[in-house]
Amino acid sequence: MSEFRTIKELVIAACQSEGGFPSYDTLTSLVRRHFPSSKWQKTHYAWYKSKIKGGGIEVPGLTLDPISVAENEDADTEAEEAVEASISLERDLHAYLACRLHEVEHGLELVPGGIEYQTPAGRIDLLARDAAGVLVVVELKAGKAKDAALGQLLGYMGSLCDRELNLRGILAASDFDQRVVLAAKGLPNVKLVKYQLLFAFRDIDASGRGASGDAALELPQEHVRGEEGATNA
Repeated sequence: MSEFRTIKELVIAACQSEGGFPSYDTLTSLVRRHFPSSKWQKTHYAWYKSKIKGGGIEVPGLTLDPISVAENEDADTEAEEAVEASISLERDLHAYLACRLHEVEHGLELVPGGIEYQTPAGRIDLLARDAAGVLVVVELKAGKAKDAALGQLLGYMGSLCDRELNLRGILAASDFDQRVVLAAKGLPNVKLVKYQLLFAFRDIDASGRGASGDAALELPQEHVRGEEGATNA
């Protein structure tokens, strides 16, 4: 059982421990550890950060640099825009790969109920089986994957160990921190997959024709191997 009654209590405690507002990866890791069923997203992180830095939520013993109302509103707007763009991309990636898992790995197929599969560690993006019938946990990240992303994947895999001992994990992102690549080298049942986004554009006439099917989202992917794969797209 969590020592915190609410996520708000956890956020305040994390700020006190860090001496400032913690990074997204740090706070996300804490939320998922103490509240595994939470639907925590980047929008929640941005909201708490804005409220605490703007004085809307008080953190005892913590003094932050004062910011004006205008500066706070500008920061909120920029954060919300960046967060919405990231969430939109992750949703598009999720929807695309749910129907095209074979593009990540040949023979990969979604299991029944494998989209947003609930576990004690949280919701798995995609749960599938490979060509050999081995259960595969697929975690998707919009942008660069950091330490917390790998930890999240391993948490999901661990939550399924009682169900199946032989399972694998795939972490898909546009890039990876060097520490993630090095850590994955020591995990033979974990594969890192790097993707690139290619967009196709088409003019839409006054009647709106051409709107359907125009968002061609292609995900050429490569398997990351060692230090070279971490830096070369």
